Amino acid sequence: ARYTQARGNWDSHLLNKSNYNNIALPQAYTEIYAPIGEGLSTKIGHFYTNMDYEAVQSGLNFYSSHSYSFRASPLTTTGVLFNYEIGEEWGMHLGAVTGPDNFNQDLGAWFELSGIHWKNAKSGTELSISTKGGNYFSYQSSNLFYYTAIAKQRLGKWNLILEQVLANQNNANNLGPNARWYSLVPYLSYQTTEQLMLGLRGEWFRDANGYKYDNGAANYYAITA
Repeated sequence: ARYTQARGNWDSHLLNKSNYNNIALPQAYTEIYAPIGEGLSTKIGHFYTNMDYEAVQSGLNFYSSHSYSFRASPLTTTGVLFNYEIGEEWGMHLGAVTGPDNFNQDLGAWFELSGIHWKNAKSGTELSISTKGGNYFSYQSSNLFYYTAIAKQRLGKWNLILEQVLANQNNANNLGPNARWYSLVPYLSYQTTEQLMLGLRGEWFRDANGYKYDNGAANYYAITA
């Protein structure tokens, strides 16, 4: 729950404040489908940003742990998001939302949430790019830009995924300098049988200003199997 608690009058007001014992309601939204073209869906409310390869829901992840990159990502947001599929291979989304993990704090500071994805079933290739950008605070210049690119390639029983993340925020801590963090996270898996898969995850995460993990400028490396 501590990863998905939203700022404002939402999760932090459900129980006594605690980083580890509180609860979170990461999604509460309405989705409307309109038969326009290939189909336009509109999501209104509080929902996952879904910008990363890893997911908040544990059942969607191969690993029981999360990467540094995932824990530094915007996981939830509030607003309106439009999704449109273009044929069988292309899709896009565009929305006006609040800042990262924000329910209704600083409502004057709005973000764009957008992305495009492509997949080819014959070649087993998928590509996606997502961005989120806007002012983190409504009362000062605090522009945050977050970018994620994910490439997937299936080769028989092998699956290779490469995720790249880049983020930059001005006046990140209200008083101090700008912050920048970025990462590369490769995933490799092999389907040995229908019931068994082997996997390996590597990571390089650069916290250029010590903003995300409070350890000063640092590189973080990890290998998970």
